[in-house]
Amino acid sequence: MRRFIITFAMLVLGALCAGAQHYDRGYETVPSAPFIKKGTWTVGGTAKYSQHINDKYNLLVISNINSEGYNIALKPSLMYTFKDNMAVGLQFSYGRSMLDLASADLAVAQIEMNAADCYQIQHKYSAFGVFRAYIPFGNSKRVAMFADLHLGGSFKQAKAFNAGGEQVFGTYNQAYSLQLGVDPGLIAFLTERLAVELNIGVFGVSYNWQDQIHNRVEGGNTDFVSAGFMINLLSLGVGISYYFL
Repeated sequence: MRRFIITFAMLVLGALCAGAQHYDRGYETVPSAPFIKKGTWTVGGTAKYSQHINDKYNLLVISNINSEGYNIALKPSLMYTFKDNMAVGLQFSYGRSMLDLASADLAVAQIEMNAADCYQIQHKYSAFGVFRAYIPFGNSKRVAMFADLHLGGSFKQAKAFNAGGEQVFGTYNQAYSLQLGVDPGLIAFLTERLAVELNIGVFGVSYNWQDQIHNRVEGGNTDFVSAGFMINLLSLGVGISYYFL
């Protein structure tokens, strides 16, 4: 997380320091000139991949962790500027994660527990409609703020198995979510058309429900509503976008 913030800050400083050169992205540098012109298309997105392997790793009250897993996340987007400094578009995302836990020990006070031969894999699909407003810094054509209002939903499937005992236990989940949120951010142009963006979630309302089946016999479900103003560092996103008329 810290690396993302430092990297973005360096890119922004680099863009500002380059201000000595003529740089207007084809716009006139006058107060009335927009940061993003009407008729501009934007294609962007993010891609993340992480992998871990734990060999007798200790974390707080959990010890002897032996596991491996990975996380994949793809988030493409397409937007159209229908009015100067105002755009609408679509954002999609796909996420996949896997965890294979061979063993782990938990000790709290006089309570000791252990887990072995646990496996989980899940897929998540999301789609959102987005409205974006750009907020320029004076006459700058390099750096600006923006605010995204997004509305959409997600669908997630997950399978989990526990073969650590004499029997194998399995759980199958299907989760759904409807979401409304506000994500402010910063944008800095690296070239005439290529920009890097940083955004973070500060407000969101969501309705979630989940269906669950245990061992293909027992079923369960839950639903809940959440809302609040907060700085959610877990939703911090850094992406690349290309702007063209």
